[in-house]
Amino acid sequence: MSTAERDSATSPARSPEADRLLEGAVYGLFALYLFLVLVAQVTDAVPAWQLSVAAIVLGAVLGTRLAVVSYDRRTHRWAAILSVFGITGALAGLLYQTSSPGFGVGSSRVLAIGLAVVVLLSFVLVVTDARRYTAGQWAVVGCFAVIVGVYLAHTLAFVPSSTQSRWPVWAAVVMGVSLFVVPQLVPGRVFLRVLSVFAATVVALGLATYVVGDYTLWLFEVGRYTASSPSVPGFDPDILTLQSVFPNPNGLGLLSFAGFVAASVELHRSLDERRPIGTPVAAVLAVTCGIGLFLSNARAAMLAAAVATAIYAAYAVGERKLVPVAVAATTLGVFGVIAAMALEVVGISATGRFELWAASLSAINDGPLLFGHGSGPASTVIEPYLPGEGAPTPHNSYLSVLIQTGLVGGLAYVGLVAGSIVARTVAYREVDVAMLALAVGWAIHQFFESYTMFDWSVGAVLATAAIGYLVFGHRAEPRQ
Repeated sequence: MSTAERDSATSPARSPEADRLLEGAVYGLFALYLFLVLVAQVTDAVPAWQLSVAAIVLGAVLGTRLAVVSYDRRTHRWAAILSVFGITGALAGLLYQTSSPGFGVGSSRVLAIGLAVVVLLSFVLVVTDARRYTAGQWAVVGCFAVIVGVYLAHTLAFVPSSTQSRWPVWAAVVMGVSLFVVPQLVPGRVFLRVLSVFAATVVALGLATYVVGDYTLWLFEVGRYTASSPSVPGFDPDILTLQSVFPNPNGLGLLSFAGFVAASVELHRSLDERRPIGTPVAAVLAVTCGIGLFLSNARAAMLAAAVATAIYAAYAVGERKLVPVAVAATTLGVFGVIAAMALEVVGISATGRFELWAASLSAINDGPLLFGHGSGPASTVIEPYLPGEGAPTPHNSYLSVLIQTGLVGGLAYVGLVAGSIVARTVAYREVDVAMLALAVGWAIHQFFESYTMFDWSVGAVLATAAIGYLVFGHRAEPRQ
């Protein structure tokens, strides 16, 4: 589907109105998908395999669009479209099989897992027209393939009737769509607008609980968290922490962080473009998400928001050459704070994270070093290394992946996150600074939380998409 094969003089003509209508439908489809991600996380109404099917619909839309705009000859165009439909159908069939115990075309589970990896990788490469990928983009594909391969290989340790034998397939599909498809389907600016509105809406639903109390809205239980109160040094409002539709305030915190950064970026752009309507709307969204961030009392999300905002502010008030300095300074500052906390130089509580990290490192060192302990819960692996009962999570995404997939999967994961950020920071003259700031924020946030990008939660989808926009997002921007 190379653009070199396209002859604009003979390509099918479409009116601007039709183009706008089509683009609006695509953006609406993405917003619906983001809503389904939220529903899948906080309720049981959308099973993970069904969410995965919804995800590949986005891939089919992208692949079809690329086929239509890239080929002039009808035979070539229809061949490309049929290839998209064919690989999408194959992956949909695989996902349907995972709705019940067992999947594959035969009795060999090794063959079934190998075929699943091939089908998934083929899907993301076909629908995104990977022939135009650069070396850096292929490196991302390689990291993704390693992560998927290790996780799926570990499913052999579980009986076919167990969910543990199937969940990595769903996680791999959602991660692949977030990483490769969404950034090439939805322009970055539209993504940020949808994200800010989505986050502010969830916060607003929660804010109503301070007036009417906890309530039920359709599928959602909207409420507050009774075990804590939000506060920052010098200010304690003496009210309950807000969790809105999430079962935990940290869920609201991470969404509010992302929405706050997105709305702040849009506010700056609206001011720069002197848009009389867009400016106050963006300001309201930013304030709403900022309030939600504070009321969630999610310290890791607050830190991530501060880092992302500082990086974008350096670009907004200065020049692009300040961006690498801001990225390096904020990152080093975060690790400096962590070191000061460990040495008890500052009076900030780590809430037991250092003990969890030490236990995780011990488990990594004692376990299978290359490929890890498997795709089971990391909490059960570190439990023997902790005093008392219970099995808390590592509260560090990178350690969680290292525990599960060892050095092979862990280095691929770190390479995907840190490598993408470093590469795009070096290319500061052309990078989308808003997405770079958001990606760095998510990278910092993962240092303190146990969700990983290999999942279908809201945090996983948004964190993966941020990396995807860094590497692939420029291809989704409107054509000039």
